[in-house]
Amino acid sequence: VADPNARGQRNNVLAWFWSLDVEGDSDSSDWLNEFYRVHWLCAKAMRDRWAEELLLVQHEMDWTCNSFRHKAEEWIRLAAISKLAHKEGHLAYAERQCKIYRHLFGEARDAFNRATAACAPVQH
Repeated sequence: VADPNARGQRNNVLAWFWSLDVEGDSDSSDWLNEFYRVHWLCAKAMRDRWAEELLLVQHEMDWTCNSFRHKAEEWIRLAAISKLAHKEGHLAYAERQCKIYRHLFGEARDAFNRATAACAPVQH
């Protein structure tokens, strides 16, 4: 029996013969019953980790878009201050930065929407 904690064993699957449904095979063998329980728990833990990772990635996508939107709004505010102070160079720079962050926001939002649409919902 392989050591499930050994390096490279995380993504291994059971061989096909372990999935045969033999009538009462685990009833007569404590070892086999424990084997099936351990394998089930490992599979459940892996599924739970991937569900958590999916949730984190979805939040990170939202945080990224919110960050780009916030930076664009900050540059709009700085552009207004520069305009009132009649600082044309500062105004031009602020408008350019705002345009960059709006573009980044749009690109990120579109890419994340495509990625979200491509992923099937996770069933628990």
